[in-house]
Amino acid sequence: MFRDIARLMEKILSEMPAHDPKIIGFTIIGGLPEGAPYPDFAEDEDGESDVEVVEGDDCIYITAVADARADGAPYVTFQEDSVTLCTGGDEETVIDLDCEIDILHSFYNVQHGVIDAVCRKKSAPGEVARS
Repeated sequence: MFRDIARLMEKILSEMPAHDPKIIGFTIIGGLPEGAPYPDFAEDEDGESDVEVVEGDDCIYITAVADARADGAPYVTFQEDSVTLCTGGDEETVIDLDCEIDILHSFYNVQHGVIDAVCRKKSAPGEVARS
């Protein structure tokens, strides 16, 4: 049911006119029934990844589901034109970006099983950076 709601919200948000307020990413996390196996969030049945990349005017937003069963802590590493995402354990995903980012002003946070990374775009030479 939650997956259907998420797809419905995605459809509604993608059809909103450009001048309406924007919503960048959302996550629905439902509780598991007692004794139920932990779901595998790596890919859903359609082969879609649970990593969402949304580009805004000043930033690129990356959202992913962290693997609570993994031994290692989730983390994000920023490079000038890519982001390395580890949702837990040893497996890493490299996300190539279409522009350069400001590594020092990019950040991520992990909360309630979700990794949110904000990649601030680099300003063009002579352009004043927006804050």
